[in-house]
Amino acid sequence: MKHLRAWWSFTLLTIGWATNAILWLPQLGQLYSQTNNWSMVGLQLSHSLTIIFFLLCLLVSGDVLSRRQQPVATAVKMWLYLVALALTVLLIEWLGFNHFDYHNLYNSLLPISRNLAPSATAVIIGAVVLPWLRQKAQSNAMLWMAVLFLPLIATTLFSQDAFGLLKGNSVTFYLLVMALGSLGASQPFKRRTVAKWLGLALIVNTLLVAMMPNASFQVHKTMVTAGRFTVPTSFTMVMVALGCFLLLRQPLTRFVSQLHRPHFFLLGLAVLFGDQVATGQCARIAAQTSSPVLRAVIIVAFAILGLLVAGYGPVLAEKLQGPWHISQRIDRLWNTDHSLTPDRQLQQLGRQVGRWFASQWPTWLALATAYVFADLSLYYMGNQSHFVKQSMLWVTLVLIFLTFKALQALTNRYWLALLLTGLFNAIWIVANIQKMDLRNEPILPSELAMIDDLDSLLKMIDYHLLIYAGIGIVAVIVAIILLERWRRAQRLSWPWRIFWLVLAVCAFGSSNFWNHHNSRMQTLMTGFDDQPHFIHQAVGAKQNGPTVQFLNNVDITIMEKPQGYSKAAMTRISREYAQAAKKINVHRTTRLRDQTVIFNLSESFANPTRVPGVSLRHNPIPRIQHIKKQTTSGIMISSGYGGGTADMEYMTLTGFAMCNFAQTLSTPYTQLVPFLKHNPTIVQSFNYAAAIHPYSKKFYDRGTDYPKFGFKKFSYLGSKKYPIRHQKTIDNNTYMSDETAYANTLDQLNAHHGPQFINLVTMQNHLPYNNLYKDSKTDYFKATVGNGTDPKQVANYAVGIHYTDKAVAKFIKQIDRINRPITLVFYGDHLPGIYRNSMKKDGLKLHETDYFIYSNPAAQRQGAKRLTRSTHYVAPNDFTAMVAEQTNAKVTPYQAMLTMLYHQLPAYALSTQQNGTNSFNSAPEYVNQHGKVVTYNSFTKHQKKLWHDYQLVQYDITAGHHYLLKTNMMK
Repeated sequence: MKHLRAWWSFTLLTIGWATNAILWLPQLGQLYSQTNNWSMVGLQLSHSLTIIFFLLCLLVSGDVLSRRQQPVATAVKMWLYLVALALTVLLIEWLGFNHFDYHNLYNSLLPISRNLAPSATAVIIGAVVLPWLRQKAQSNAMLWMAVLFLPLIATTLFSQDAFGLLKGNSVTFYLLVMALGSLGASQPFKRRTVAKWLGLALIVNTLLVAMMPNASFQVHKTMVTAGRFTVPTSFTMVMVALGCFLLLRQPLTRFVSQLHRPHFFLLGLAVLFGDQVATGQCARIAAQTSSPVLRAVIIVAFAILGLLVAGYGPVLAEKLQGPWHISQRIDRLWNTDHSLTPDRQLQQLGRQVGRWFASQWPTWLALATAYVFADLSLYYMGNQSHFVKQSMLWVTLVLIFLTFKALQALTNRYWLALLLTGLFNAIWIVANIQKMDLRNEPILPSELAMIDDLDSLLKMIDYHLLIYAGIGIVAVIVAIILLERWRRAQRLSWPWRIFWLVLAVCAFGSSNFWNHHNSRMQTLMTGFDDQPHFIHQAVGAKQNGPTVQFLNNVDITIMEKPQGYSKAAMTRISREYAQAAKKINVHRTTRLRDQTVIFNLSESFANPTRVPGVSLRHNPIPRIQHIKKQTTSGIMISSGYGGGTADMEYMTLTGFAMCNFAQTLSTPYTQLVPFLKHNPTIVQSFNYAAAIHPYSKKFYDRGTDYPKFGFKKFSYLGSKKYPIRHQKTIDNNTYMSDETAYANTLDQLNAHHGPQFINLVTMQNHLPYNNLYKDSKTDYFKATVGNGTDPKQVANYAVGIHYTDKAVAKFIKQIDRINRPITLVFYGDHLPGIYRNSMKKDGLKLHETDYFIYSNPAAQRQGAKRLTRSTHYVAPNDFTAMVAEQTNAKVTPYQAMLTMLYHQLPAYALSTQQNGTNSFNSAPEYVNQHGKVVTYNSFTKHQKKLWHDYQLVQYDITAGHHYLLKTNMMK
């Protein structure tokens, strides 16, 4: 009966401790009321009761820990147990709740220095110190207790934390209360005297706690000091807890005292109820319900779980450590000869620890080698500092170390595995440096197929580098032979060889799931701050290192397979839209290849006055607005904000929608186009095509992609064959002006007198937008903004698009003089990322750019006319169909499909509720001609069929079996 009563007594204490650790966390918001009423008083009194239970647990811990002498070796075992428990909690949070943060991993591996759970640290220290304190201070325990109470009294009276008690969440405070429990239990106090002092302390504490909400409201007019005395460090609170402990010590401590390893039991409770990961996760679960009863059930369940883990955890840990004899090794390492003097004991201990570290030299050398190559790999990717992103450094280190262990497992030769690992990583780093210099991107998985053409690869490498590589390989071979003979390291047993090989395969193989949305592996890598940066691979390599960035690109899904995809379905689509093309072409009299079409992507061009909360002193684009009134024009829904230029360009050229691709394919220019043999585009409707971009060809892999699209000529900065001429910048803007872009386009029109397709991508209005133009100009377009937007950036941007306005108007006058049919498609790719509006509230407005389609007089004489239907809101995918319709040009079956999509479906884009520069795509969003977002469910049966057919075509060309390439669909 006594044992049952003891168990129930400590269980109630544990529930109180758990309640205090969880119920008052910010996630539950129990104490965040600002109302001075009886409810607030009740909350404070309830809080004080749970604090007393928590303090009683500390007092019991102090008594139990001080009863038996614990050697230093036990403290080391407790530290290892603390690490194991913290890692287990972290593992459960990751696998069970799909949440991970690498900072919590640091906390788990370094629990004391990172202050993971102060109560757990106090238990470890107390296990060693409290027995000594109880023995030394037993004769004058009352004096010691009085001294220990002084910091509590000072903190309570002066409301200043002079002794680092941190409102009861510091190692100092926990040790102080545990010491009071140890000393109090060693003294024979009279129960009547204790009861009198307890009654007085209880009355004072209750009055202080109950009165503070009203006092706070009267003095401060807020509840800011309502909980001044409702803290564990309150002198009266500790007095009440100590009085209860002295009266109820026997039943409260009996249960714990009779356990086999009480110090490990108390440590387990301290970890679970003190670890922010465990308590925070429980609080998040409790916060999902508003029922007080259900919250209480959750907290009680957590407390019982804590009891079970604390009770059975040491038993399980003892069984698991058996094969490695961890406990015995620690005893041998840390137990010294106590007959020696203290300084001799320290010397003996130092020698033992030194011998152990020396015996592990193969592991330390391998880890050091992995660290050096991990650091160098990030350093040489452009992160010109050895203070790199530490999380990615550790991930790369682990991958390199596992590579070494896998080679060692395969060969069972230490030096062979270590030196081969170093050689492979040296080659890997140099190869990535070469690739970054040539293409401004790291090595990607798809390029491994080029190894088959080794001769061509070697021709691309400087012969000096090949000579150095040959010398290095010979040196490594010689070193392996000498070291294997001179100092052979211990061989691995078969179980260890299998273990390391399986672990390495699993680690590298996990990259197949890194990009699976909401998967455990994606959560893990995101928790390590892995940022794939598919949009710009060079940035990803710089931040993540080439190894992690390489593995980021393993799990790339181009597009999810649409339902019903088959050869028969694609044959049906080819025939159906061939008939649609014939029907459309009955009334068409021209062909695209008989005229000149210019697609002009104007970098970041969008009227800023459409953004909610933004107004300008003067109109920056009067000429373009006038042009829009005279010809086909409207709003283009962009799939990006502040970035995503190449995606808009890809959609205009191919007609394929970004919102149809899988989440991991966010930039087709770098992830898809370079690796497809066939990339059908509007270029194929012309006999000649040229591209102009007054910037580097490396940006978005345009130098690789344009030839695949069919462009015969590409003018860019740095080109020797087709250089950018008439170079001009404006004021402090370092990018080539739009005037430069249009001057080069005019040169191209004059250089090739026949029909052609020109793709012009400008750069003048690219970010940043700080101090680009003279103050007099920005003052003229002075901006009034809200939502935290910087008015100077908006004014600088307005000056830039004003220069665009002038350049466009001038260019149109110039093409008007050319007696050849020319049609210009002008569109802004996305808004500049300078507006701080809420995406949820203003997302659609932040994705609206300007467009117009202008045909010169020669084109008008040929039959070009202004479009008046379905022009208010369009997608970049619509431009091919719109140009064909405006110029009355015949269409291919695929262009017939695009025409039907243009007229019969809303504009479509990636969700406008997110920032389009993210690394992952989002779900599609549909915008009708009234500028309203509509849902797929609102589509008619015919519209759903048309959209599904479109998805089937896009899948077949980009990710499927390319059935349509054998038909006339894409020709």
